[in-house]
Amino acid sequence: MSTVKGMASAGFAVVQRDFRIFVSYRLRALTMLLSAFFSLTLFYYISRLVSFRQFDSPDEYYAFAVIGIVILQLINSVLQQPPTALRQELVAGTFERIVLSPFGAVGGTLSILVFPFFLTLFIGMVMLAFATLVFDVPVEWPTVPLAIPTAALAALAFAPFGMLLLAAVLVVKQAVGGATWVVAMFSLIGGLYFPVTLLPDWIEWASDVQPFTPAVDLMRNLLVGTDLQDPAWLDLVRLIGFAAVMLPIAVWVTGLALRAARRRGTIIEY
Repeated sequence: MSTVKGMASAGFAVVQRDFRIFVSYRLRALTMLLSAFFSLTLFYYISRLVSFRQFDSPDEYYAFAVIGIVILQLINSVLQQPPTALRQELVAGTFERIVLSPFGAVGGTLSILVFPFFLTLFIGMVMLAFATLVFDVPVEWPTVPLAIPTAALAALAFAPFGMLLLAAVLVVKQAVGGATWVVAMFSLIGGLYFPVTLLPDWIEWASDVQPFTPAVDLMRNLLVGTDLQDPAWLDLVRLIGFAAVMLPIAVWVTGLALRAARRRGTIIEY
């Protein structure tokens, strides 16, 4: 029990540090929110141009797109922001503190995933409030509380991909650009901006073999009442399955990457 408590305390310390670094840049939160508001406004006017049999009105498509934009923030928080943060740690020379700490290099590296998730969860709620107040998105308020644990489960299902990118940064040092392409790929096949039924047959199958599509479907159903493509229990099983199977593998690969970097003497190089 004392070991678990010590690890939890160390992980929380990493989160505290990341939070203090974030708020030290006083305009950073404002610029992130302004960027999010701009995206929501842009898609509102794009939705005025949409005419598709699956959507009865432009407003219906806009609600569909809003949740996709919010989920994209969550994907970025797990796949793109942590590799960037680790790269910055290596450049600044602060990663060696984590490597040498009693917490351990693996635990310290994985803790980098935590703060971006909570920050994105907050920004996502602000974005949803903005879209509701300014553009009258019809939010299903009775089921909104269920969206928070669903988002946490989705983050656990997404986390293995983020860990693998962290491992790549430790080995090759330059994986941030690859993270951008991974996010773009999942945005395409995950149904963030358009229904996956529009995808060509040769790639539509990819929407069923990753956790992003069921996460987006569940979040849309809970937040704006969009019909589910599959039963809710099946989407939940997919997310739990991805997390249960892939998380241990990703942790193991991250440990391998750290050991390889130690053997090569490149663990703190950038």
